[in-house]
Amino acid sequence: MKAYFINAKDELIVEVDCKDYYHKKELINCSYIELYPYPVNGNDMWTDEEANLRESNYLFQLDDIIVSGNAIIMSYDDEGDSADVKDLTIEDLKSRVKFKGKRAIDHSKLKFEVFAWE
Repeated sequence: MKAYFINAKDELIVEVDCKDYYHKKELINCSYIELYPYPVNGNDMWTDEEANLRESNYLFQLDDIIVSGNAIIMSYDDEGDSADVKDLTIEDLKSRVKFKGKRAIDHSKLKFEVFAWE
């Protein structure tokens, strides 16, 4: 499936053929992936679930959000399965991404909220 890979360390954005869930993990270089809560032109962004648990990481900014580590952007079909990226050109994505380099992560400033399930 056609996807865009954002490599935060090498400051590179390329089109890739992403085969499946395990290939996403391999490309991102992580053990656990998560669906980032920020759609990109209606596409999903997959990131490293543990990216902010490290002492430092490479960051990038997409529009007004900061992302820690690498990412894969692709769409989804009617059943919710991953599909070719849509409504987004690689040129548009490149114009919206700013790489921030390697940064220390101050865990005391990360905000995690735990609240009762209703």
